[in-house]
Amino acid sequence: MKASVGAESVTFKLPQNEGLRKRFCGALAQCFKKNGGYALVAVQPPVRPRSTGQGSQNHHVNGHIAQISDETGMPFDMVKLAVKSIAIGMGYPFETIGTAAVAKSEALCSMEECGILIEAAHVLAADLGIILREAE
Repeated sequence: MKASVGAESVTFKLPQNEGLRKRFCGALAQCFKKNGGYALVAVQPPVRPRSTGQGSQNHHVNGHIAQISDETGMPFDMVKLAVKSIAIGMGYPFETIGTAAVAKSEALCSMEECGILIEAAHVLAADLGIILREAE
């Protein structure tokens, strides 16, 4: 999607992808219907999404979590929470709910953020004396 900015307006060129076009137009229609034509638009630099599939960052971090889970006997989800807790201290993004820090879902993280998760898994494994096997 491309945008141009005028004195008091912003013009968007809709994406070629039909699904994205429908979602965008549906969101605008909802704004006109329920909000008198007002919409909140967030502008931020694009991020490189984490890689997925065989040999990806996603497999790398989840493979390490599975290995730690197997070695410790702790459930996969608990190990993932521990990795994310360590990652927060390394700069991984989070939100707070009351006094609790809740790490960003890895499904939404960038390549750089997923790299932090991988390093956090390495830290946890080292703390536990676990030697991780790297995928080939």
